[in-house]
Amino acid sequence: MKNIITLIAFSFSLLSISQETELVIVKANSTWGKEIIPFPIEWAPKFTFEGFEELRFAPEWDKKESEQFWTLVMAWEVNTDTPLTEKSIAFNFEHYFDALMNPNHWATTFPAPSLLLVDITNKDYLLKDKPTKYKGKLKVFDGFHSGEMISLNLLAEVLFCLNKQKSIILFRISPQNTSAPIWNELNAIEVLPEVCQ
Repeated sequence: MKNIITLIAFSFSLLSISQETELVIVKANSTWGKEIIPFPIEWAPKFTFEGFEELRFAPEWDKKESEQFWTLVMAWEVNTDTPLTEKSIAFNFEHYFDALMNPNHWATTFPAPSLLLVDITNKDYLLKDKPTKYKGKLKVFDGFHSGEMISLNLLAEVLFCLNKQKSIILFRISPQNTSAPIWNELNAIEVLPEVCQ
């Protein structure tokens, strides 16, 4: 009997590890890099959300001469019992990037990130369980690739999953104008429908 209980406990621990290593929010091309980061974030002390993020990087996101430079998707699954406010999203997004660029080998001081978000949701056709949509621009010091200030265009979708007490935030990001061809690839990356079910 003791061996059976031990075996069951071991099976549950394996299942738990398997689920943790296969956290997925979005469907993306397999050529795009992937990273999972749990929230809260040790290196971003002002970041207040709990949950995790799935990062998806364009294959040449780190090449300054490429049209894919700084092109990525950030998908956040955030624990919350109420819909997220625009203010809380902007606060955490800015502090995420502020902490992300420290330290770097280019500069010890640089301007803090600034984010402009505009709600572009079509209010006439708002339906339950449909995302709130934002368009925005992030000005941030690039502590990874160039050591310069860069402007990143972004499109964001925020979906509140009442049944799971979570919100899903999908950020599509690129310095390219939103009419550039790379945005066809960005817009093809979508939240998996089962994430909010």
